[in-house]
Amino acid sequence: MGAKHPMDLINKLGTNKNEFIIACSYLVRMGIVNRPGDAIRYMESKELSPQQVFDKYNELKQTDVEESND
Repeated sequence: MGAKHPMDLINKLGTNKNEFIIACSYLVRMGIVNRPGDAIRYMESKELSPQQVFDKYNELKQTDVEESND
């Protein structure tokens, strides 16, 4: 892979550490990856920004809430 260290990817994506860490934890919570290290590699391979991960997480949560209200 390209980034040898998570900070390289953080700099490449133009984000900050806190957003990056939260995005990695969201990927694990969503079941897309199993471990935080996998989340880093996933974000790198798909060139996902933390904001894109947040948006997808919010979509899934919104769907869960709507289904539980029915």
